[in-house]
Amino acid sequence: MSTWIQDADELSRDSGKRRLSGRIHILGLGNVGTFVAHSLASRASPPPITLLLHNPDLYRTWLAKKKCLAVNTNGLDDIKTGFDINVLGDKTWHSLPYWNKDGTPEEGIESQEANVEESLARSAEDDEHIECLIVTVKAPVTAMALESVSHRLTPDSTVLFLQNGMGVIDEINKKIFPEPHQRPHYMQGIISHGLARRRDHFQVSHTGVGSTILGRVPSPGTISPANENDVDWVPSTKYLMRTLTLTPPLVAVAETPSALMLYQLEKLAMNAVINPLTAVMDCENGELLYNYSMTRVMRLLLMEISSVICALPELQGIPGIESRFSPERLRWMVTQLANQTAKNHSSMLQDVRSRKTTEIEYVNGYIVRRGEEIGIKCVVNYMMKHLVLAKQQSSKQRESGAIPVDLLNGI
Repeated sequence: MSTWIQDADELSRDSGKRRLSGRIHILGLGNVGTFVAHSLASRASPPPITLLLHNPDLYRTWLAKKKCLAVNTNGLDDIKTGFDINVLGDKTWHSLPYWNKDGTPEEGIESQEANVEESLARSAEDDEHIECLIVTVKAPVTAMALESVSHRLTPDSTVLFLQNGMGVIDEINKKIFPEPHQRPHYMQGIISHGLARRRDHFQVSHTGVGSTILGRVPSPGTISPANENDVDWVPSTKYLMRTLTLTPPLVAVAETPSALMLYQLEKLAMNAVINPLTAVMDCENGELLYNYSMTRVMRLLLMEISSVICALPELQGIPGIESRFSPERLRWMVTQLANQTAKNHSSMLQDVRSRKTTEIEYVNGYIVRRGEEIGIKCVVNYMMKHLVLAKQQSSKQRESGAIPVDLLNGI
């Protein structure tokens, strides 16, 4: 098997551009980010990995966890170390490498933990260009998180988004990279591994082996399903794709852009039913299967979702769309997933309970927006979106003792 150094050298030589460093940055260290970073570190030839921590408090937690990531499988912890760290403080990224230049470990954890501010003050500012960035933060905060590193991304960089929902890249292009010639290259992926958060940061339980489906995201209008295999990739995209697909724990496969989109839409359809319904009903996934009234709502949601997906302009010409996204097949997929994850609490329910912003705008909200573009009114999805938003806001209003909206309007 080739090493990451050989891959970086080969891809750089073939392109005629400057040599790739091979370094991979990871932004977001929840379940997915921790699992991906740990998987990369598990390779026989692990590439250099930099974890991007968005505040000094998270760096304190990192030190308390002895600078390691842990993935628990079948009750056993597999611990990995050797990660370089960038910490965001006062709008500046500080570099805190795991190893000193002479090859010795960085200063003791105890001394660093005692005075994080002093460690950051003595650290070097890191404005190094980022070649490969994996983004695993949730969709609602992606634009804000990416803005903090946007000055370190170039048109030769590649950004991989691993998250739920759709429509994030459109938002990124509008808010962060409005000029097409200044944008990095994009990839997207779907992870189906079973991952559960443990008590603290930098620890995750691997509850079920799944797969990781990866694909590049072409610029609008540049390719069609007929010519997508003929488009050349930049070196950073080739390197990131090769590295991830050769990382055994990820079980990663590369797909064409159109195939990836179909997988994304399937996952979106399942999330658009299970996530909001469990969030509103405050129940486990499996409870949706034993409630007649809930199954009626599920059918109405899926009829709208099916109508919108089958009418999307970018999918016209792809054979088998009507059968693949028929309400009956989507209902079967939702039922299967709810049954497999019967005892799980959806991520949207967890966000509502912890009073965090949910991904509803990038799930049902995406269906509503795309429906409006093509003349389909998705009233059930629109209602579901606002029920989740209302559920989220009600807990905040209870805490703040807010005045009812109707009374405010009457004043």
